[in-house]
Formats: sequence, structure tokens, C-alpha cells
Amino acid sequence: MAIIDNHIIKAIKVLFNVKLAKDTYMLEGMFLSNTYEKPNPFSFFMVWVPRVDEIPLSIADFDEGKIRFLYKIKGEGTKALSDHKGSIIGVRGPFGKGIKIKPAIGSRWLVIAGGIGIAPIPYLVKTWKIYEVQFDILWGVKTVEEIFDIKTFFPYMERSRIIITTEDCHYKNGYCGLVTDALKHMNAKDYDGIIAVGPNNMLKTVCLDLYEMNPYISLETIVKCGIGICGSCYIKSSDKLLCIDGPVFRCSEVIEYLRSNNLNS
Repeated sequence: MAIIDNHIIKAIKVLFNVKLAKDTYMLEGMFLSNTYEKPNPFSFFMVWVPRVDEIPLSIADFDEGKIRFLYKIKGEGTKALSDHKGSIIGVRGPFGKGIKIKPAIGSRWLVIAGGIGIAPIPYLVKTWKIYEVQFDILWGVKTVEEIFDIKTFFPYMERSRIIITTEDCHYKNGYCGLVTDALKHMNAKDYDGIIAVGPNNMLKTVCLDLYEMNPYISLETIVKCGIGICGSCYIKSSDKLLCIDGPVFRCSEVIEYLRSNNLNS
């Protein structure tokens, strides 16, 4: 069996890279060798955009040597990545523990996703399909222009219930306001588990409002080396490194970090 070193850059060929909504893209790539490791949901890769930057991206799908990323243009690296079509890029990883728990058969989970925090959810749904988990997904975006039909691109999400909230209030079939405002209309105690992913200020609100339930959250922070050496992703007020121990934590593990005034988002 080949020994896989996730610290080494592996080449992938971009099969397609399409715009789904305002500043939001989906890239599918194929590994050019068979030395890759199957990731856990919420694990991430460091994506090398030649001559520009290396950026951390969550895994939206993974299957038989193919990988998909959902990403939003936020800076020079993601802008350059959006121009890659049919070319070769590099990846290192997967990094982080992700989420390794085995949910109860037929359990019901609430997902709270803010903006491009929706990116790792398709792979979670796919991975937990064998457990027949029922998902209610509360997805919040700033404007209606950021919405896309995620079930079209990830058909195995067909059974998931998706509730959309918009801050500009222009989406007629959803809630108006922040995703955490819409959360107040949900009975969190109806669910066997809760996981939230999105900006850290959103995660702070989720943790404070639902602290008794101690949800799982996927943190955002600066990641550079991905292997726990540089310390850029140290979670202050804890003994955790996001690239080694995360990005998924229980609220109780990182609540002091979220309560601090030094959030990265």
C-alpha cells in the first residue's frame, strides 16, 4: 500500500470551474495520481494557485479521485482560482480531523450555515447517508444574488430540507434577516445534533444561544502551513490548533475564544 504524505503538493487537473452565484464558484478536479487520502467531512485542503497563493478550502465532495470545492471570491487567491479552467493546480491535505462521529441511525440534525459556510455540507450529507440522517439546513446569505440551487449540483441532498434566510429580504420563500434570527423560529431541542459553520461572529451567537446543547461548530481562522508548525491557526484561550484539532469543535471547547474581541471574521 502506498504511503500517503498529505504535506506534499499533489497535482489535480481542473475538470470544470463554474460560477453558481454572485462571486461563488464550484471547481471539480481530478487527482493525477492515485496517492490521495479520503477526507472526513469538514476536513480541508490547502489549494495552491500557481504563482499566486495557497488557500484553505473545505471539501464539498470527494469520490474516486475527484474532488469538488465550493468557494467565494474574497481575495487575490480565490479570484485567480476562478480563472483556472482545464489547467493544473496543486493541493496539500487533507488537514484537520473534521468530524468523525457516527450519528445514530435515522437521527435528525440541524445545520446552520452562514454564506459560503454551506461549502462542506454536501460532503457531510453524502458521508452520513448510510446512517439515514435527516437534515434540516438553515442557510443564511446577505443578498438573494448569493443563492443557488445546491440540490442541482449535489443530488444526494434531495432529501435535505433547506431553509434560506436573506439579509436583504428579497427572497420570497425564506426568512428575512440574519440566519441566527431565523434560528429563533426553530426548536433546537427537536434535533439529535446541531452543527454550525460560517463567520465566527455567527458561531459566537449560536454557541451563546444554544450553549446548553453544546453544538458542534466549524471555526474559521488564518491557516498557513496546515501542519501545526507556524501557529497561525492557534485558537486563543485554548490548547487547540485548527489545522490539527479542528476545524470542528464543541462550543464548550472554544467559547472563550469566541467571546474574545479578536475574532478573525
